[in-house]
Amino acid sequence: MKVLFMVSSFPALSETFILNQITGFIDQGHDISILAMTRATGKIHPDVEKYDLMNKVQFVDIPKNPIAKLVKALMIIRTVPKTGMRLLNQKKYGKFVWSFRPLLVYPYLKDQTKYDMLIAHYGSNGLILSILEQNMVEKSFTFFHGNDLTGFVKRFGKEIYAPLFESQITLLPISKLWREKLIDYGANPEKTKVHHMGVDLTKFQESTFKKSDKVTLLVVGRLTEKKGIDIAISSLKYLLMLGYEAELRIIGDGEEREELKAMTENLKLEAKVIFAGWLNQEEVHMEIEKADIILQPSRTAKNGDMEGIPVALMEALARGKLVVTTKHSGIPELVQDGHNGFLAPENDSLIFAEKIADALNMPLVNKKELMKNARQTVMEEFNIDILNMQLSEMCAGRIDA
Repeated sequence: MKVLFMVSSFPALSETFILNQITGFIDQGHDISILAMTRATGKIHPDVEKYDLMNKVQFVDIPKNPIAKLVKALMIIRTVPKTGMRLLNQKKYGKFVWSFRPLLVYPYLKDQTKYDMLIAHYGSNGLILSILEQNMVEKSFTFFHGNDLTGFVKRFGKEIYAPLFESQITLLPISKLWREKLIDYGANPEKTKVHHMGVDLTKFQESTFKKSDKVTLLVVGRLTEKKGIDIAISSLKYLLMLGYEAELRIIGDGEEREELKAMTENLKLEAKVIFAGWLNQEEVHMEIEKADIILQPSRTAKNGDMEGIPVALMEALARGKLVVTTKHSGIPELVQDGHNGFLAPENDSLIFAEKIADALNMPLVNKKELMKNARQTVMEEFNIDILNMQLSEMCAGRIDA
């Protein structure tokens, strides 16, 4: 089958969940194309080269400059005036049309019939597909991940997805929570089905717990508000006060880097908190393997932005690592407190520190059982091979979407 993946940016190193889906479809023998709104910069996942993905992608390259964007839009209207005006019909499609994104994507998708199926990641891209309603293929799917149901909706309003909900596109939220939210916004429950993201278990060997005098805590992710990395730093301070010998390693970068470094200095933790920046996949794997506990103190940002179910957590559980995270978004669908990890409330660094202490103080037999449960959870519910096969069967119409 010929499959088009529509993504916001490519090749985004932080979006391994999309990459795993694309490479999984290639492994199944599908003919893959990728349409990306923007070109990502920075380090590239090795699978991008391994699967020659840069030769399978087209970039819309939507200008960030408003004037440049307007000029590009006007050129398309001049070429196809009737279609151009239809794609600016606010009454029919809502105020999203004034982002000009449907208009700018049109030249790349004016004939969708050359594909057997379309898979859009993020609601905004699915919305574009629904607005480009002419010549739509029979099987189209839109994945919802997080900000597309929180920050994006807060910006444009609940009615923003009305054209998508009225279309025949199947909605695939990655968690039960997002399914409930989509239905609350007006989606048809019969066309809204949870489909988790997943990880490749063959890439992760099961870890063994190593007793050590010094505890290594690890956070992996963008340094953004919703990741709650300040909570991890505050929790470290509490642990040190309780007498634990510990350090916190932070892999990633982002807009809060300087603020978090200043916080570290104010708490006099410079010797205990290491900002490693972005690392390549092999280096990240080594860091995770060396860590005693993986932390994910996620929380809702002030602008409403939320996590989905973080893939970094799936990867940690796939290794059977001890994890401490929060009762945030879809995370409790992956981590059950005391069964395969530990859960704390959002924004509570004291309880978060107590959960870390609980993990450290567990008898070895209980640690081993919890670590076994962690890998089993991923094997049964977040296994990318099984999930990709299910998605492929849905695309082919062999199982109900």
